[in-house]
Amino acid sequence: MRLIDETVLRERYDVIVVGAGLGGMTAASLLAKRGLTVLMIDRQTRPGGSCTSFRRGGVTYDVGTAMLYGFGRRGFRPFRFLMNELEEPIDVIAHPTLARMTFEGEPITFWPDVERFLQELDRLFPEEKEGLRAFYRDLYGMYEQIVLKNEVIVPPSEFSPCQMIRRLASGPLQMLRMQRLLTTSVRTLLDRYFSTEPIITFFDKLCSAYCYCTADEAPAVLAATMFLDNHIGGVYYPAGGAQMLPNKIEKAFERLGGQALYRTLVDEILIRDGRAYGVRLEDGTEILAEQVVANTTVWNLYGKLVRPEHIRPERLAWAQGLVPTFPSMTLYLLVDRAALPEGVLPWEVFIEDRKVIDSSDLTLYVNALVDGTLCPPGKLVITAIAPNLDQWPAPDTAAYRSAAYGEHKKAAAQAMLDQIEKHIPGFCRHIEGMMVGTPTTIERYLLKNDGAVGGPKNAIGQEMLKRLHARSEWENLYVCGDSTVMATGAPATVVSGVGAANRVLSDLHRKGYDAREFPADHIRFVDIPYQRPTIGAEDPLTPENAWLAAAQCQGCEDPACVRHCPAGVDIPGILRRMEAGNDLGAARELHLRTPFGALCGMACPAEDLCERCCYRRSFAGRPVRIADLVRWAERSAGEAGWPQPEAERTGWRLVVLGGSLAGWTCTYYARLAGWGVDVLDEPANPIEGLGDVGEGLEAILRTGVRYVGGQRPADWDAAAAHQVYRAAYIASDAWADRWPLAERWSSALAASADLTPAQAIAEGRRAAVAICTASGAQEG
Repeated sequence: MRLIDETVLRERYDVIVVGAGLGGMTAASLLAKRGLTVLMIDRQTRPGGSCTSFRRGGVTYDVGTAMLYGFGRRGFRPFRFLMNELEEPIDVIAHPTLARMTFEGEPITFWPDVERFLQELDRLFPEEKEGLRAFYRDLYGMYEQIVLKNEVIVPPSEFSPCQMIRRLASGPLQMLRMQRLLTTSVRTLLDRYFSTEPIITFFDKLCSAYCYCTADEAPAVLAATMFLDNHIGGVYYPAGGAQMLPNKIEKAFERLGGQALYRTLVDEILIRDGRAYGVRLEDGTEILAEQVVANTTVWNLYGKLVRPEHIRPERLAWAQGLVPTFPSMTLYLLVDRAALPEGVLPWEVFIEDRKVIDSSDLTLYVNALVDGTLCPPGKLVITAIAPNLDQWPAPDTAAYRSAAYGEHKKAAAQAMLDQIEKHIPGFCRHIEGMMVGTPTTIERYLLKNDGAVGGPKNAIGQEMLKRLHARSEWENLYVCGDSTVMATGAPATVVSGVGAANRVLSDLHRKGYDAREFPADHIRFVDIPYQRPTIGAEDPLTPENAWLAAAQCQGCEDPACVRHCPAGVDIPGILRRMEAGNDLGAARELHLRTPFGALCGMACPAEDLCERCCYRRSFAGRPVRIADLVRWAERSAGEAGWPQPEAERTGWRLVVLGGSLAGWTCTYYARLAGWGVDVLDEPANPIEGLGDVGEGLEAILRTGVRYVGGQRPADWDAAAAHQVYRAAYIASDAWADRWPLAERWSSALAASADLTPAQAIAEGRRAAVAICTASGAQEG
């Protein structure tokens, strides 16, 4: 392994996944389940891409994805497949109604029951009553062929021979019809059933809501899933916020041996002779892998992650010529309950002008109506989204921080508020907090080019099979996400991830994934409104409540607790995992920074460091119980919570002189990096002088470290040691006078004196990084 400032890396992985959106997470977790070593890298602080949440002042806001399909017992259900395949339970809220659209002043409720929904449309379009039923009857026939007869868990471009035969056998004529519908527009299909323009413009608006295309642009093959799947499969929300879905996938991924590296930007996918062999990070660090999976947009792949010199000119022109979906503007609102009328639904859509797509097409997500954990009682948290076709600056330009940008942002937000006020008079009086996300914000945080939230349009001419496939034109480079065949939407990106995983497995001659019956169902539907138990400030932590205490963490983007932690532990990352019940992943993350988590709050005064500056104090009066939770995670995970070292490298031996906290910390990280380590000191028992360090010392010794007691500094033979060891670390004052004998080694270091326990741990880890670097241990 390699030791760098932020983490511990293998010398080489089987697979690196670039991007921890839902597609990348799906591919990573399924590949890890097949026993491959997988590293997943993302620039954000947490996984999930658009399907994430953030917290401010005890309120949970969903970044983008707020309504999900795919958890149902029928229909298009990739999330049910994924969570059952990973054997990872998740609590889910099933919405009793789907949505309500106010279409030019007329409310239309989307009921699960299709006939009841059609009766809503009869009111607006009485002359189309027969056509509506004929249309939905034929849609069901298409849906039955596309979805119900053959469960969709891989894109059609990635069918295995068995899957293709199964499709053909279920209806060869229907397969031919589906192919024709790829190049037939939804508008052409609508014209076969309807004779009046108002109903056609209604379905045109539905197209733009579901797939960011007009009815003239969208291929007719999408009609069945767009217009029917939510009625058959249902609409869902992860209990506790959108972030809980990627947190649960991450839990399975780490349980299966995967490693995640967040806050890290991949600058380039390394390619030589047309073959991918790893990635280069923004800081220049290269990480090698046999295969690379890119969960990214086509525009970030062609010319950025893959440099232009590796791309055929006509292929680069094709990528640059793809038409994107429209950018979006988002308001994150906290209001009092009186802001919305009684009877409001969690998903409200307002359409003012049927003829155009513009910022008047407004969507409100109000999941606090069904999930009481998102905000305090008597309040509602709302995500408001609308298209925004203005010109916005790129996030890496000076214009992004300019006064003009600030004014533009303010004006665009006010325009959205005016739209809401038009539909809900008096709304703005009840606003208690608001944050604004522009298309520039979306590009900055989600790497969505120009804020286009859905990748390229899934429009005729660049539809489905004309998009990126899972296997790229470069050997060992694979692709998933919303630029691939399945296109836009959280369930579709999951299917793209399964397709990418299957292509990797096929090329490795390993078994891929297919639809199947599972012995247990891991989707757990909860009562509405969803509530969590409470935990008192002084309640002792237990297996039943530790996750509730962890959930109090606000996941700050620039966490003061980390800045004040001498070991630099990713406290929000640990607590986010614990909220999902992922104590194992939390402990592994902890042990990448310190082997002595048991000292948190004991020898390390958390009340003066991380807990003193905890953001939660500002609104709740108390900090998150960071120290208690860190110690709990270490104890709860046990031996499985410790990263395991690779085999010892021949000739790479380190002698640590002095069994101090700094010495043992240096020992642990050098051992993870593949060094053989001997610790020399006078006490017969290594625990002497360390105090209560929990499982830390025992875990270090389990890695194969050798402790040699009875060694006096005055008797140490530096010349003989130089023949055995490549590096030395003087880790305690008792051995300080040996420095003149050791300093001639190019990789010898001495610990600083008068360190607190926490500082000693940080010093020991820095020493291990320096020794590995100076000795050339970073060479591949």
